[in-house]
Amino acid sequence: MRLSRISLAAVSLKLQPNRSNFTRFRVLRTTIPIWSEARHTWRYCDALSGPARRLPHAIPKERREGLRMNSITSPNIRNLLLLTTYSIVFAFVLLLGTGCGALRRAEIRSLAGIFSDPPGSNVFVEDNDPELIRKALPFALKTYEALLASDPKNPGLYLTTADGFVKYASAFVHMDAERLEKRDFRRAQSLLQRAKKLYLRGRNYALSGLTLDYPNFEKKLREDRQQVLQALSHKDVPLLFWAAAGWAGAISTNVNDMSLLAELPIVEAMMGRALELNEDFESGAIHEFFITYEGSRSETMGGSAERAREHFTRAVQLTRGEKASPYVSLAFSVAVRKQDHQMFKGLLQEALAIDPDAVPKWRLANILAQEKAQWLLGRSAELFVDYEE
Repeated sequence: MRLSRISLAAVSLKLQPNRSNFTRFRVLRTTIPIWSEARHTWRYCDALSGPARRLPHAIPKERREGLRMNSITSPNIRNLLLLTTYSIVFAFVLLLGTGCGALRRAEIRSLAGIFSDPPGSNVFVEDNDPELIRKALPFALKTYEALLASDPKNPGLYLTTADGFVKYASAFVHMDAERLEKRDFRRAQSLLQRAKKLYLRGRNYALSGLTLDYPNFEKKLREDRQQVLQALSHKDVPLLFWAAAGWAGAISTNVNDMSLLAELPIVEAMMGRALELNEDFESGAIHEFFITYEGSRSETMGGSAERAREHFTRAVQLTRGEKASPYVSLAFSVAVRKQDHQMFKGLLQEALAIDPDAVPKWRLANILAQEKAQWLLGRSAELFVDYEE
């Protein structure tokens, strides 16, 4: 607890010189309720120690250690430590506004590396609490944008930012809209509009990252996509994938937006090129895209249940059957379109049978996919005309 107080004080002190700074006011406002929660947690731990609460040395060592562990592992403290870290990072970003250019760039690159390197991103993808990540991601995304504004030629930052915006839009905002559609249509439509903006922001960051090596990339992509895409190499796949994923996500929020829908062939070409260059990117993520893309369209619209199944088989091979999302994608596309409830139910039960802790890097993704599987099972009566319990 003492460490948390010192950390919060550090944020305040670093921002003290400019008392009119609006950002300082926002940071302090943000930390006040957290501070209260932390104090409440500490009082609870003190109360457990009874009469000796003012004399920690009088408590048996085993009990002291237990109390200390309880306070550290409580949800309030966990949230406090995470948000305090983000506050310190944000304060650090604000302080980068001063100093010589070379030193400033070095500091930004160093901080950017923390987020873009696997150990930094694992803090998110290995978490088992989707709500914690839901609350933490917006702050992280604004931090990425602040870093990009100071280092606009950093391809790693463009990738991290694009990845973050598309994943946040898909896992939280878009999914919330789908779940609300039957209960609160107006709110659902508002969330879909927000998801669309977030998807497009992610797409634009990825396209900007590609523009660093390929000038006027988006303009040329729209003019002659085949020629532009053929110039890309294996190293470009991450940015190419997230640009296409963000684009596809935006289209899926409103299929009545004809201007966006007309760009779907560009998305298909981008994903097709990414598949050619690196089919096992992110353990089959491109194959997962094509499960939905091929499976949700009828044959007359160019889709193919057979091709969707082929992509499903390959995605399962690449993930050794330990990732739930391919099963959910096939169930929600092919099984629903074919009105095959037995197939639908079987696939979702397979998704739910996967141990989310088996592969730490897929923990959060598996938990989210299993939540969607449960939700889809509950909608069986809506999705299948001849459904019988």
